[in-house]
Amino acid sequence: MALNTKGKKTSLTEEASIYQKRQDDLSDKERIKNMTGKQKRDFFRTYYLPKLLVILAVAGVVFYIVWVDFINKSHIYMRCAILNESITDSTLTEFSDRFTDSMKMDYKKNRASFYMYYTRSDVAREMGADTGSDLSEISSRLVANSLDCMIASYEDVENIYLKNGFIMNLNNFLSENEKKALKPYFVTKKNEADKVIGISLKDCKKYRTLFTGRTPITEEPVLYVITNATDEGKNYVKQLIHYLYSDELKQTA
Repeated sequence: MALNTKGKKTSLTEEASIYQKRQDDLSDKERIKNMTGKQKRDFFRTYYLPKLLVILAVAGVVFYIVWVDFINKSHIYMRCAILNESITDSTLTEFSDRFTDSMKMDYKKNRASFYMYYTRSDVAREMGADTGSDLSEISSRLVANSLDCMIASYEDVENIYLKNGFIMNLNNFLSENEKKALKPYFVTKKNEADKVIGISLKDCKKYRTLFTGRTPITEEPVLYVITNATDEGKNYVKQLIHYLYSDELKQTA
């Protein structure tokens, strides 16, 4: 009987409460010590395995970024993510080399890195990619200031990168002459027509060279500048904009 007629706890209930409190106060080490082998395995899978997997995943992403960006002998002066597109690695390398060469730089010693990522499950399935790992790597790069710009549709950045403040307002990035020349290609934030967040590449001939013999997936790709890009990265993102729209911007160079 748990309660007497006056609603007071019996000694049995009090002892049970004390026992439960003692059990709750036990450290994980003490609990594990009193467990059977099966209980220990179940405890590990429930409480420690998920945390361990997250730590390993983050460590893996960081190691990959370090390996790509620092162990490689050439200097990476700009990093750009391209989302949900059908572009081959070889085409990206050729594009990067042409861009580097346009600035009279040795592309064997200096390069712009373009990373292909798939954040939409339908495109990822088509390209045989994994959205989970790609989203994780993008997040890691953003946090580590290892991403300077992004090319994607408005829809692909709206709910994550734009909403969380990773997309720069280009009114504070471009000169007055650059804004005047590029105005026809401006992409503004929904319901905020005065906030320019990107430059459309839909009709950009040089960008379209990335799809020779292939059909683009994104109807209107947009170039965005990342808010926490490095100073060097921002400088070369502007050079990339001038490279892509050289005819329109030749008077402002």
